[in-house]
Amino acid sequence: MKNNYFLVCLLLLGLIALNLRVSAQGSSQVLKITYPESRAIFQRENDNTSTIYLSGSIYQPVDSVQARVQAEESGQGLNTDWITIQRNPQGGIFQGSLRAKGGWYRLEVQAFVKGSAIGTDVVRKVGIGEVFIITGQSNAQGFQDYGALGAADDRVNCVSYDNITANSLADPPAPTFQQLSATSIIGPRGQSAWCWGVLGDLIVKQYGVPVLFINTAWSATVIKNWHDSADGLLAKNIFAIGTPDENFPAGMPYANLVIALRYYCSLQGLRAVLWQQGETDNVPLHSTRKDYADNMQYIVNKTRADTERYPAWVLARSSYNDGQVSQDIIQAQNDVINTYNNNVFAGPFTDNIQIPRFDIVHFGNRTTNNPGDKGLNDLAQAWFSSLNSVFFASSRPLPPLPQPTIVVTCGTANGNLTLSLPSSYKSYTWKSGQTTQTITVNQPGKYSAVLKDKVGNTYLSPEIDIQTPIIPATPTISLASQPGIVVDNQQQVCADSTLSLIANTSANSTGLWSLSTTTSISKTIALTKSGTYSLQAVNVYGCKSAQTAIISLTVRPKVPTPTIEQIGAYTLQAVLPTSTGGQPDLFDWQRGGGEVIPQNSAAIKVVVSANYSARTKTTFTLTNGNSITCYSDYSAPKAFTFDRGNGGLSIYPNPSSTGTITVETLENLKNADIDVFSLSGQKLFSTQVPILDERKAIDLTGLAQGIYLVRVRSAGFDISRRIIINR
Repeated sequence: MKNNYFLVCLLLLGLIALNLRVSAQGSSQVLKITYPESRAIFQRENDNTSTIYLSGSIYQPVDSVQARVQAEESGQGLNTDWITIQRNPQGGIFQGSLRAKGGWYRLEVQAFVKGSAIGTDVVRKVGIGEVFIITGQSNAQGFQDYGALGAADDRVNCVSYDNITANSLADPPAPTFQQLSATSIIGPRGQSAWCWGVLGDLIVKQYGVPVLFINTAWSATVIKNWHDSADGLLAKNIFAIGTPDENFPAGMPYANLVIALRYYCSLQGLRAVLWQQGETDNVPLHSTRKDYADNMQYIVNKTRADTERYPAWVLARSSYNDGQVSQDIIQAQNDVINTYNNNVFAGPFTDNIQIPRFDIVHFGNRTTNNPGDKGLNDLAQAWFSSLNSVFFASSRPLPPLPQPTIVVTCGTANGNLTLSLPSSYKSYTWKSGQTTQTITVNQPGKYSAVLKDKVGNTYLSPEIDIQTPIIPATPTISLASQPGIVVDNQQQVCADSTLSLIANTSANSTGLWSLSTTTSISKTIALTKSGTYSLQAVNVYGCKSAQTAIISLTVRPKVPTPTIEQIGAYTLQAVLPTSTGGQPDLFDWQRGGGEVIPQNSAAIKVVVSANYSARTKTTFTLTNGNSITCYSDYSAPKAFTFDRGNGGLSIYPNPSSTGTITVETLENLKNADIDVFSLSGQKLFSTQVPILDERKAIDLTGLAQGIYLVRVRSAGFDISRRIIINR
């Protein structure tokens, strides 16, 4: 019962993990590295540096892409700073390169928009180190169940590709890699880790860089098989003459070697070809020294002619078979090694390793631990002794070749994209089947191509992930302060303000704003000038929406700053130098250090001694009814001093030359009666003011010149003053 419960828990955890993975895959992503793959190792040059070529997909428009490498663990490499590998990437892809020291790294990229990082991606375990192609016969190819030890270090890797039974002459699939375990197939033909896992560990420990092995060896082959197949002839298996298996598959065994050189060497680079062969040329063939040396040199030369590159070779000195050794074979191998400027180096002498052998010819690791029982380990140590510091300093490594660029443009036909590759290659084979340099596509999918130069070296284009819609929908416009709400196409701002807008587009698009005679590509924009602005959506492929959204912007002129005048005993007035053009003109008042006065008319009543200032606030209204209030700067302060000598009533001008006077009171009076009397006491004028809280103009133009008495009365207030009318 407990076991059943445990299994149910495991199942539920697995389903949860799967769901999390699916959810993560479905989430929005700005960019993704599509090359290189995890565990890819690039050949370092003799200064311990190499170039990593990288590319990937972009799902949102970005301004730039940066990259760096960080050591997987402390001491496994030298971290680099972020560098910009591409500015303004187009077509939904990014491409670039960075240079780093030998090491085992996390490759990181980040995308930027307007100086801010908006997305990142990482590929773990990418290396700069040593790349070897293994070839020869069975003691290079290896076998399962011979006691091979897998590499203990995670940095020892191999190509994950099995061509043992298919014997395909086509390019391998897109490269994938794996840590070299005891039973690994070292693509395309290596069977088990053989001695190479231990050798890899020794190199990693000594030099601190990762190692990649590619194995093209073929058991029971004589050197003539390699010569004939390299020459286009059908190679004969000397151990199967007269049987249905007499002939090796077409092109083999040389085809695997040259394909590896043209394919993996182009992508990853190469330190050297490691050759271990000669046992069957001793027994049963008994090849002569000259024949073997000539054939060996021919194969070395043929790999260079077939690639137009100059790979280094390391030749093991091997001839032991069924208890016999051959000085002719050993001397022939030495002859090729000693040829001047041949870039061929001495590998291990193996005839004295593990005698007797695991079987009559092959090395192996026995389960016992007597001297000579660990033949594969001893063979690895012998190889390691040959691949010493002198070899690494003297051999000429082949660096990885640059990745072709791909250019994506929006086609003239609606919904089409044109994908173009450089013209300097001999052949082009797209994943979708086309074989032209340029193709037109109108369907979503992942598109990439295999390119070959004139001698057949292989290059992989970046992969472009085309997603719908290819033609973006017409965008809408929102205020930055109200995202998602479509604005009216008539907008206005004050002269000292900015209209900040957002382009509402699909995820893989951004806004293409038309600004007078120029354009600007961005999700947001800030406008400060009057005019009509249009917006199209433009996506990562460079395609534009068929229609545009339009905004008409009116920028209101700067509101004039008022000046402050004192126009009465208790009244200050804001005066505008020019008309604002808006309506109405109101004012914000403040006194002292910014204390707000709750009045907004041009003239205000003040009863506190202080400095006063005001700013104009004017409302402008568009034909669609949208209105906006703009503000001037605050005026220069106006000093006001309260006059206590008038008893709380001020009447001016006095004398009056027009017959019109103004009445002000310190207090705000309700139902104030204002009466005018002659000096004889006759009432000549009378009016009532419901609220006397600001100055009040009184028209006495009907009175003759003379002296009069003005009386102001309200509850608790009764003051009179003499005035003179003098025309």
